[in-house]
Amino acid sequence: MKLPELGVKRPTTTIMLFLLILLFGAVSYTQLKVDVLPDMEMPMLTVMTIYPGASASEVEEQVSKKIEEKLSSISNLKSIKSKSKENVSFVSLEFNWNTDLTEATNDTRDKIELVKRSLPDDAENPIIIKINSAMMPVLMYSIEADKSFNALNRIVNDDIINSLKKVKGVGSVMIFGQPEREIKIEVNPFKLKAYNLNIGTIASVLKATNVSIPGGNIKVGDKDLAIRIPGEFTSIEDIKNSVIYSVGNLIVRIKDVAEVVDGFKEKDELIYSSSKKCVELMVQKQSGANTLEVAELIKEKMEEITKKLPSDVRINLSNDASELVFHSIENLKSTIGWAALFVIMVVLFFLRDFKSSVIIILTIPFSLIGAFAVMYFMGYSINIFSLMALVIAIGMVVDNAIVVLENIIKHTEKGVKPREASIFGTSEMGMAISASTLTTISVFLPMAMMGGLVGIMFKQLAILTSFTLIVSLFTSLMLTPMLASKLLKPMKERRKPGPIFRFSEKLFEVMENQYSKLLGFAINSKTLIIFLVIVLFGVTLFIATKTSSDYLPEFDAGDITVIAEIEQGDKAEVTRKVAEKIENIVYEEIVNLGSKEDIRSLMSVSGQTEKGTLSLMGFSEGKNITTVMAKLVLPDSRNYTSEEVAEKINERVKDIPEIVKFSVTGGSLLGAVLQGNKKPIELKIFGNDIEKLNKTAKELEEKFNKSEYLANVETTIDEGKEELKIVIDKEKAGAMGLNSAAIALAVRSSIYGVNAGDFKEENEEYEINIRFSEEYRNNIDVLNSIVFTTMNGKHVSLSSVAKIEEDRGFLEIKRESQQRVIYVKVNLASKVSLGEGIENIREMLKEVEIPEGVDLEIGGQFEEQQKSFGDLKILFVIGVLLVFMVMASQFESFKDPFLIMFAVPLSIIGVIWSFYLTGTTLSVVTFIGIIMLLGIVVNNGIVLVDYTNLLRARGKTIKDAVIMGGHSRLRPVLMTTFTTLFAMIPMAYSSGMGSEMWSPIGITVIGGLFVSTLITLIFIPVLYVVFNRKQYKKESLS
Repeated sequence: MKLPELGVKRPTTTIMLFLLILLFGAVSYTQLKVDVLPDMEMPMLTVMTIYPGASASEVEEQVSKKIEEKLSSISNLKSIKSKSKENVSFVSLEFNWNTDLTEATNDTRDKIELVKRSLPDDAENPIIIKINSAMMPVLMYSIEADKSFNALNRIVNDDIINSLKKVKGVGSVMIFGQPEREIKIEVNPFKLKAYNLNIGTIASVLKATNVSIPGGNIKVGDKDLAIRIPGEFTSIEDIKNSVIYSVGNLIVRIKDVAEVVDGFKEKDELIYSSSKKCVELMVQKQSGANTLEVAELIKEKMEEITKKLPSDVRINLSNDASELVFHSIENLKSTIGWAALFVIMVVLFFLRDFKSSVIIILTIPFSLIGAFAVMYFMGYSINIFSLMALVIAIGMVVDNAIVVLENIIKHTEKGVKPREASIFGTSEMGMAISASTLTTISVFLPMAMMGGLVGIMFKQLAILTSFTLIVSLFTSLMLTPMLASKLLKPMKERRKPGPIFRFSEKLFEVMENQYSKLLGFAINSKTLIIFLVIVLFGVTLFIATKTSSDYLPEFDAGDITVIAEIEQGDKAEVTRKVAEKIENIVYEEIVNLGSKEDIRSLMSVSGQTEKGTLSLMGFSEGKNITTVMAKLVLPDSRNYTSEEVAEKINERVKDIPEIVKFSVTGGSLLGAVLQGNKKPIELKIFGNDIEKLNKTAKELEEKFNKSEYLANVETTIDEGKEELKIVIDKEKAGAMGLNSAAIALAVRSSIYGVNAGDFKEENEEYEINIRFSEEYRNNIDVLNSIVFTTMNGKHVSLSSVAKIEEDRGFLEIKRESQQRVIYVKVNLASKVSLGEGIENIREMLKEVEIPEGVDLEIGGQFEEQQKSFGDLKILFVIGVLLVFMVMASQFESFKDPFLIMFAVPLSIIGVIWSFYLTGTTLSVVTFIGIIMLLGIVVNNGIVLVDYTNLLRARGKTIKDAVIMGGHSRLRPVLMTTFTTLFAMIPMAYSSGMGSEMWSPIGITVIGGLFVSTLITLIFIPVLYVVFNRKQYKKESLS
């Protein structure tokens, strides 16, 4: 029993089956998590290694290079990069797509275990970090305090972090900028020298003193008693009175040579919110957790926590990622609602009958709600791409039902009973609608195989759109005929149409008759029609040369980011003063364009975060670098864009004299991080001669700065920072029984400090750090007087075995493919596309002479665009082939599918003109829209050609078959076209949060489908005659 027959003869079973789809979909919807983007686990790993007190060069030589060398042999590795900074090394691994990341992580971990043995003793264990969408904080809080600021570390850890970690869905809580308690032993080197002591000796004595060792057990009578020897420090006085040296009557205590301070660790990071010093708290969700639910639970918990904190502690929400999620999703839900309403209006307009309209409209809920069940079982979330699939599908899911119902009604008008008409009419169109559905699916499913960031984003869209179309086909073959058999009445029993129906029917008939006449003229003027289409296509190709290209659209999430760098060697306190100037500029420019209420938050991070938090997220950082971030209200609540604010800020920041380089961006922090904070164009300059690299980079920077197409040109040239180099006379040192390692360790201990154990108080442990006091640490003469104890027990000063020289060192060293690299990064000027920018750069590169040993490579977003466009071109070709193969199977012919495929270039005409008229660029998103059109635009041709062939089989001449087929199919063709077009209108003209991502798809589909339909209705019938010209001539002669 075929599906139409089953649906009509088993109506109860059919109803239950489709109610089951609704039930599964509705229940699944309640279980779906919500996020702005699909879960993304990029094929990337970052190995972070902390090496406290080390310079960038030391980090590179002793950590980064060793890790790079060991990890470079991992299988499926695409590229390896490293960034060496003061105190920290980052080695980034990028793997080929479809690599098993769990296996890659295990391989990386095994290699790290091997390399750990060769790392410096003071280096912490390397940490492997996976790059995924869950890395972005769900919420960020600024925590300020007056009297309680120094106690914030305890307050934050005990009262806030511990509570937040218990919240369902919270993955991790990170904090930076907090004061950390530390017991400092500030040594007077002259007093130390008087007793012939050194810091290493003191540290060893303190560690040996500050212990608690079990002494075993003894039995006393019937009792088994444990012996405990508590020797740990119980107070600061204990530390001060600790004996570090004694001989005869001479006893030297810590307090005799040093001052013991119960204070806080020195910080190289200064964080301010609204010009007030603060601590920043970042809360990340677990991978796969519902962003909206987690954010809501965190906010509720923070409200509880706030009530228990000291009165002078203030907590402010500085960034809320859930807001982007909520408003993007709500915007798309609204778009779906409007699209559904437009589709219903189109159906009502063409059918002008309530019952017939209901039959078609019911296809929408069954197809869309059923998609939620697939989302649940596939582990998908409700995100902008899964909802985009539903918007795209709304206009198409009714197409099959329209074709089927229209055919059923035609049979009933001939006197066939509704029951028989439903079975016969549906069966008659079954092959055609199956083929048209398959052609559409055949261009969507290959999208699921795409790699890269684009593949991750559009996979869900492709699969869900395909599923909804399959359900709509199933609905059209079962539910539509069943409802038609019940709701439609025989021709004799129908009520006489009202005046509105009669009037509109006459209009439709006039339109159909005029179309028949137009077809007759076109067939008689085939050469003219073909010539006009060729001319139009040629003009369009010329217009296409004016079309610009981009990578991915920028979200306007209201994120303004200014990264500024001052002279290297300056302290974080100096950098903070510059940050304050930038903050004032940002505030003033936002107020000038809008009002102070537009500012949700304004914060800055000056200096180097302790564990490279900002570097991990793709930002620059260092003692001489400040990052100022502002968060604006939603786009709907302001009459300017983030980019416009950024341009105003840029004009003023460049006048700050202390700044040597800076960048200003406006848009979405999430989008920037997911793209690795890559600029639109990044020129990579490779080589081993750093002077040649610097010279080339400076020349390019100078040239690019003169271009009107480019903005914010910056390089990663490291001018170096002043440093002191201790040159050891190895011969003298060796003669005295000293070696380089012993000397270096003594210097490091004196200046950076050495851990002398922990001080325990109230179940908390605080580091004891011993080093020279600040007044002596910053004195070169004192550095020369550092004392070493030789193997013979003699005491030797540093000046006896080494000399101190001034030098310049690096602040940050970048490497790629195991060689040094310098980047020249550029943003695009306002209204300039990526394609225009890259063309301008290529022209300028022709005028630059590249030194021998220096290689150039263009990267950034352009590199990603080229990879994505390459994949999409292949996808386009696959789509064309699959569509052709499906049609060839349907028609059992090569000629008819080839004829119908002319609809594809006709759709490109509409796409190009829509780009030209709306200022839309060719991007990954619009390219996806073009590929979608492959499967949509051929459907009209399939309907026309299939019905024309049917009429010819019934004995009609080619000309009569073409004209009668066009006349008969005009209404369903226009109806299916307009349902898709009108469903896309809310998508194309959406302007709320996130619309930048889906609006271009709407514009692409509307332009391509509209023009393609208009031309197809004339051109395809003409081509049909041309393709069958021998038979046509025979019939004409007879």
